[in-house]
Parts: sequence; C-alpha cells; structure tokens
Amino acid sequence: MKRIRSLLLFNLTLMHIFSPPVHGEEKPLEYWLADNAPFWSWDSETFEQNVGGLGFRWMDENKTAARAAPLRRPFFGQDAYETVIRFEDGVPDTVMISYFNRGDATEALSEEDFQDLVRTLMAKLTETLRVQPRPGAQKSNRSDVRDDSRIWQRSKIQFELSYSFSPPSGRKPFTSEYVRLTARKFSAGEVPAFANTTVNPYEIKTNITRDAESGDVWIENIPMVDQGPKGYCAAATSERILRFFGQEVDQHQIAQIANTSSGGGTSSLELKKALHAVGRQYDFNLSTHIEWDWGDFQKTLDRYNRNAKKKSVPEIHIDTSRVINLAHIYDALDPETYKETKLSRKSDYRKFQEKVKKYINAGCPLAWSVRVGMFPESTPTGTGGHLRMIIGYNTQKDEIIYSDTWGRGHEKKSMSTENAFTITNSLFSLEPTGLRL
Repeated sequence: MKRIRSLLLFNLTLMHIFSPPVHGEEKPLEYWLADNAPFWSWDSETFEQNVGGLGFRWMDENKTAARAAPLRRPFFGQDAYETVIRFEDGVPDTVMISYFNRGDATEALSEEDFQDLVRTLMAKLTETLRVQPRPGAQKSNRSDVRDDSRIWQRSKIQFELSYSFSPPSGRKPFTSEYVRLTARKFSAGEVPAFANTTVNPYEIKTNITRDAESGDVWIENIPMVDQGPKGYCAAATSERILRFFGQEVDQHQIAQIANTSSGGGTSSLELKKALHAVGRQYDFNLSTHIEWDWGDFQKTLDRYNRNAKKKSVPEIHIDTSRVINLAHIYDALDPETYKETKLSRKSDYRKFQEKVKKYINAGCPLAWSVRVGMFPESTPTGTGGHLRMIIGYNTQKDEIIYSDTWGRGHEKKSMSTENAFTITNSLFSLEPTGLRL
C-alpha cells in the first residue's frame, strides 16, 4: 500500500525536541500502551528521557500535552502523521495517533488505500491486544459523512480506532478524512465520550483564577491544541473548547464535521458555519455575541474616511462593480485611524467588554474571530482572518487575555482591550447544557 508521509516544518526557535536518545534495545512503541506498562506512570522528566529522537515537543508550559508531527518511529507497524499524548495528574492519560488526516496529507488516500489502511490496523490491533473489537458508537450527524470505529477493551486501557470518509456524490469524488487510534486509561462505568455534555457550573468556575497583584482574571486548564501549518483555527479552537467541557475529540474529526479546508476556512461566515456544525454534532449551543456584517462594515468605512480626511490619511474607496477583496481593504487601513473610528461607537465597545467579563466570570471561553496583523503582538501572527480564544480580562490594565492554537508559548497572552475590540470581526460561544451565565 502506498503510504503518504507529510513532513511538517517547525520554527526551530519554538521547538523543544526531547533528548537524550532512547538507550538500549528499541522495542515497538506499542509496548508503551500495555495495561501495566511503565509509560503510564512516567512523569514529565521521565517522559523526556525516554522519547529522545521521536520528535515530541511540549504543547504548553505546564507540560500537560506533548506532540510529535510526524512521529519518527512506527506505531502498531504504521507511520503516523501526528501523535499527541495528554497528561492527567502529571502522568500520561491519553495517546492519540493520527495515521492519516486530510489536513496534513500532501496527497489524498484513494478509497482502496484507505480501506487497506483500516483493515491492516484492525488486524494488527487484534493480534497485538489479543482481544476482539466491538463496534464503537460515535456517528456524525451529517448525511454526507461516513464514519465508524472499533473498540478493543483491555483491563485498564481502552483502544478505539476511528475512521471517516466522504463517499462519492455526483461530481464529488471519494474523500478520505482521517484514520486515528486513541488509547486511554479506562475504568468500568465511565461515561462514554459521545454522550451529551452536561456541566456542573460550580466545578467549571473552579477554573477561574484571579491574581490580585496583576489584576488578571482568566480561565485555566484549557487544553492546548497545535493546529500546525494548516488553516484549522476553527477546528483546533473547537477542540480546545470541547475538551475543556469534557468531550474527547480532535481537530481532524472536527474539521470534517465543520467541512474545514486545510488551506483556509478563516472568513467570519465560514467560521460561524463551522462552529454551528460542531455545536450541532456535540449538542452544544452556539451563541453569537458580535457578528460581522457587510452593511455595518460599509458604514464603518464611511466614518473611517471622514476621520482619514481630517488626518490626511489615504481614504478607502470600494469599487462595487468589481470583485471585492476584503483582505486588500483591511491591509490598506491605517490602524490608529481605524481604531479611533471603531471606538467612536461607545455602546459597541461597552458591549464587547461586558460580554467578555460575563462569560469569563462564568468559566466559559469565547471563540474570537479577528483580523491579525493590524497591531503588533507578543508573538508573530502574520496577517489575515483567524479564530482564537478569549480566556480572560484585566480591568486594572484594560486588557483582554487570549490564547492561540499554535502550541507552546501561546497559552496565555494579552493585549489592550481597545486593540482587541478594533480587530474583532465576530465573537461566539459554544455552550454546553447546564452552563449558567
């Protein structure tokens, strides 16, 4: 079978490759996942000592998750695009191995190769684990998606192989979506991950941290997800929110539900559609607090041009007889003049501040659609549409606290509330049943 290997390039200044190399005889990595294997009791230091040369790096400063993309050795006999290990109470709890996903693939898998990969993995898992699989239960609500899963239950570890594709329809060809294996600690009587999510509002609020000295108020314990170089900001942000509220999902699964492309999916309309699809699948409510509107944007440009004329700044005129490129319009704006123009709508600014405080005080992060690159930030962002999370605020400094889906170093950042409001296109929340605001 022809396997596709997608080698992702990382900025070496942001990478933290573990060392030293593994010593002694190299056993297959699947030995890690035996019921009583030492792997499940490794702390972060021991983990680093044992995974040298495999390509892992920490996804956050607290070392609650590590990611290798690609993994530099086979797992259950197959190469992996991406492997994510999440820790609970300082030791590994869940291992997710992505054998194929549309976002990272340089080429699609044919239907034959997709089926061959699934069959090969199922046979290898059954042979290695020495138990027969049973059908999984998670299904997509979309009619144009086919997904399935098989579960191998050991005494302490549960293995679930999930795979999904979009069947051919009309002129649309067969599309391979993802094949992934999840191994996690398991106790009898646990609520399965596909069950509807309900939350205890009092437990959720225990994640809210208030630092009297700095004035920061923010939500802790939001799992980090690294979207890599893909345009998966909506899928990755959704994964972080859903994981925070107890759902075991990954961005590749969500990308299919949201119909996200690996190269884009960053306009406000596309982001809203993606979040709505995700909410519908997992029984979360999508609330829209601020929504980008073309008519409102035109009025803002009219006010901008009046301010620009007073300041001798070039005005922005739109030729409606031609295709309108919003990216070019945003790039042509003078940031300070645009900020002054948006802040002149004081009621809109107050609404933004009030929504942020209300949701953070309830323990619910916000999905925040923005135009990055307009103002300098603490970490490089490039330019364009992007979905990130608002996770806190600071009234003393008049700042918002936010987080990006780019891994370690992007867990908790801040900017002035004025700049945050200026770059805002839309503001959403994915709310599980039981959340009290």
